[in-house]
Formats: sequence, C-alpha cells, structure tokens
Amino acid sequence: MSLYKKSSDSTFEYFLKKTYPEHARRILQAKSNANIVRFFYPLLSFLIPIVFFACIALTVSFFKKAIISSVQGGKFSDIINDSSIHSSIIIICTVGFILALMSLLIGLLLGFSKAKDLLFHSEQLETSVRQVWLLEQYNKLIANENSSKNYELEN
Repeated sequence: MSLYKKSSDSTFEYFLKKTYPEHARRILQAKSNANIVRFFYPLLSFLIPIVFFACIALTVSFFKKAIISSVQGGKFSDIINDSSIHSSIIIICTVGFILALMSLLIGLLLGFSKAKDLLFHSEQLETSVRQVWLLEQYNKLIANENSSKNYELEN
C-alpha cells in the first residue's frame, strides 16, 4: 500500500492511507479475507466428505479379497461376496457424494455469512475513520469561512 496519491484515490482514501495506515491495511485485509473465505469455505466443505468417503471406498476395494477370504465358511459367507462388496463401494461413494453436496450448501451459507461479518467489521472501522475525516473537512471549511470573513472585515 503506497502513501503516494494515485489518480484513482479519493481524498478520503488518501487521508486514510496517510493518517491511519494501520486501519487502511486492516480494511484492505478484511476485504481480501472475505473473498478468500467465500471461495474456500464451500470448496473445503465439499472436498472433505468426498475425500473421506473415497478413502473408505478405496480401502474396502483394496481389502476386498481379504474380506471375502475372512468370511469364507462363516455365517456371513452367503451375504458377503464379490458383488455385495462392489455394491457397498457404490453405496459408500453415493452417500459420500450426497453428504458432500449437503456440506457444500452449508459451506456456502457459512462462507457468505463469515465474509459478510468480515466486511461489516471493516466497514465499521472505515465509518469511524470517515467520521474523523468529515470532521476535519468541516473544520477546514469553517476555518476558510472565518479567514475570508476576517479578510473582508479588514478591507
């Protein structure tokens, strides 16, 4: 963040950067964090269940032969076979995808509410600094009016 006035800066932004650089940094950081939160909350809330259930499905598929051989001759031997394990892998992936979609919706809601909260706090800070700036602008205006009145009275 440069303290030099750019052509796109308003007088308030220049005042903010020059007088309160820490507040200006916090405001810009909050706006940046809000954009990051809007993107990563839904992304992570979707990917975490997908990865979790995909790992479970891969583990079951890797140990498919061991599972079938361990239940051979037991009371579950007629229930657990190659096609039932394949069906259970499909069910695990389906449940994971459904939970991932629900988590995506929750992540969208949480992400946008957190971003809104971050922006609200940055706007509160900006409003308090803007009040100081407006008071200074008002004081300058009053001082200019008083100096012009004094000049008129002298002449």
